[in-house]
Amino acid sequence: MPAFAINAIDRAGTRRFFREDAPSEAELRLQLRAKSLWPVRIRTVAENRKLARLVLPAPEFIGMLHQLELQLRAGVNADTALGQLAADAPPGAMRLMLEKIHREVAQGTPIHVACRFFARQFPPHLAAVVAAGEASAQLPEAIRALAAHVNGHAELRRTARRAMIYPVVVLVATSALVAFLLGGVVPQFAEIFASLHLSLPAVTVALIAISQAVRHGWPIGLVVVVLGVVLVSAAARSPRLQRLRDRLLLRLPVLGEVIRHLATARFAAHCRLLHEAGIPLLEALRTGAELTGNSVMAAQLLAARERVAVGQPLYAALPKKHAFPAFIVPALKSGETTGQLGAALRHIEEYAATRARERLATALALLEPALLATLTGIVGLIALSFFLPLFSLLGGVNAR
Repeated sequence: MPAFAINAIDRAGTRRFFREDAPSEAELRLQLRAKSLWPVRIRTVAENRKLARLVLPAPEFIGMLHQLELQLRAGVNADTALGQLAADAPPGAMRLMLEKIHREVAQGTPIHVACRFFARQFPPHLAAVVAAGEASAQLPEAIRALAAHVNGHAELRRTARRAMIYPVVVLVATSALVAFLLGGVVPQFAEIFASLHLSLPAVTVALIAISQAVRHGWPIGLVVVVLGVVLVSAAARSPRLQRLRDRLLLRLPVLGEVIRHLATARFAAHCRLLHEAGIPLLEALRTGAELTGNSVMAAQLLAARERVAVGQPLYAALPKKHAFPAFIVPALKSGETTGQLGAALRHIEEYAATRARERLATALALLEPALLATLTGIVGLIALSFFLPLFSLLGGVNAR
């Protein structure tokens, strides 16, 4: 809802300056005259972009939704409930968000419209659930489903992040160790070998060459890495390159299965949420496809959506060689033939999320020894490059 800066005169002739939200300037003038205020100047105020970008941490957002649901179930109207929550919220992002939503709802704006102002916190598919709850007079149920959905999505993200902590730490530590050896230790041994005029083996010569390249060519290497990241980021915006990247990711051993099951869980979760909120299936499929996070699977869902639009059931509309796990078709068929599509999508979501966690655990179990073996091999190769010339030197001394 637009905001206006108002310069008005009240009944006592006192000039007043304040800010007010209203659907339009004409309606605002009517509201001011009803309050015996005579507008002198009305100026549209630009939206506060910083306020619109507010995003709450998942636990705070879920807690806010649960508190709102409890008040609505207790019979408190939305205006009063939002005002109470705003008054009780600690200073910070939550209070600012609730105060903004409450101001607009108090002026007659639907809750879902007021929530859309915070587009990062309430993306279109979440705002659509609130809108469906308002339209069907089942707002508490919609808020509860929304909280459960956000909680499940946050749990998936936490699982993926926890899974990445160990390999990232090991890779960083390995890179730092190798950089230290190449930049600090190898040059010292190179000087010793040069002073002794030893005939060096090929592995030692290669290691010294790499060390010199790292020491003297790191600015060029840094520029190349930065340019590579920029080019990859730019190329990722191309739909064709995105499709190629996602197709390759799905074919990776172990990790491909994790990506496949995570994308399936995201699709099922978002599609179920919208479907149970009363959103038409075609719209739910379109949104679910957009939120899979994998362009290959999204394209297959959009192709299936076109077939569903002409009367095919979803389980039969999926391509024959789809990228989804095999269990999705029997689950969808069971749900659609019994009229329990929401329950089927929930089963797919939970089962796919469980399988993704299991695959992540398997990937980590394989990754740990692989990283340790790689680290051992690198350090061992560097140590061998040091010791081979020393063995040669000691052999020459013993021969004499």
